Amino acid sequence: MTKLNLDKLRKLSKKCSDNKRVQEYVRDICYNIRELLIHYAVDTNQNKEKVLETYLGHRASPKFYSSGQIPIKYINYAIDHGNIRERITIIMNFSASNCSVILWAAEKNRYLSQKGIQILQKKLYNITGISSIKKFNKYIKDCKKDGSILPLPCKFISSVSDSAVSTSRMIDKLREERVKKFNKYNINIKDVYPKLSHRELEYINSNYKICNNIIPLISGLQYWKVNNNNFYIQLMKQKKQMVVSGPSGHSDLIISILRLFDNFNIDLAIFICISYMCDAPHHSPCEILLASIPYGLNDWTIDEDSFQYVNKKLKINI
Repeated sequence: MTKLNLDKLRKLSKKCSDNKRVQEYVRDICYNIRELLIHYAVDTNQNKEKVLETYLGHRASPKFYSSGQIPIKYINYAIDHGNIRERITIIMNFSASNCSVILWAAEKNRYLSQKGIQILQKKLYNITGISSIKKFNKYIKDCKKDGSILPLPCKFISSVSDSAVSTSRMIDKLREERVKKFNKYNINIKDVYPKLSHRELEYINSNYKICNNIIPLISGLQYWKVNNNNFYIQLMKQKKQMVVSGPSGHSDLIISILRLFDNFNIDLAIFICISYMCDAPHHSPCEILLASIPYGLNDWTIDEDSFQYVNKKLKINI
């Protein structure tokens, strides 16, 4: 990737991060998730703060550094006043933590949109063969009670099995881990946008090291080597779309959570993913748009330049 392309990606990411509607949407989703977790804590007789820490804190994510993580003592402050990256990371942590809260909310038939519950019901049946969320919850409880190993996937909420980025049925896999990382694309602290907050810096300095102003974040471009024989990569190159690391599974993960709530907006969801993943860079806008198709993106095709499409949409959503 050339510096020109990297600058182009970061410019688009900045536009999405600075968009007021995007910022408000991310804030409102965080509010919704917090309210959901507080009701869950009360209903299950758990400590509210502990529940928030468990489902929204950095321990919910994999054991490597990802952007936007903060010490758990700042979770409520970040929801109310944090930058867009901190708030999106909180959403990501929730999506990675566990599906039990979402199953609880769906069974209660509250807090989530009716469409979101219907989609969950359909996905549950496709993956497990169980048609009722209530029956599935009972099944999980019974397995835990008698010590059985759960043969069915419990983390089905953000499964990409029905999305455009699924590669399980393809002969040529999409990507593989690089043997050697690209130091050329190390992320300098001055290039991070928005600027790292004191909360983010406290988390980094407590757990990692910042050497020569390089933050300990490995981008998707550094981590993944795409397979040029894969259908998606061939198609993107044929259509002159930017390739970073292939269609975005993280976008699928984020949007699968956003769509659970009544205020779901596919345009704003796409902007959120671009804000979060094009700055490093982890993905290109085309890779994010491809992942958005199953969730309602219906006015873009891969024949249209992805940068032009997103810029056009940003002008509408101001």
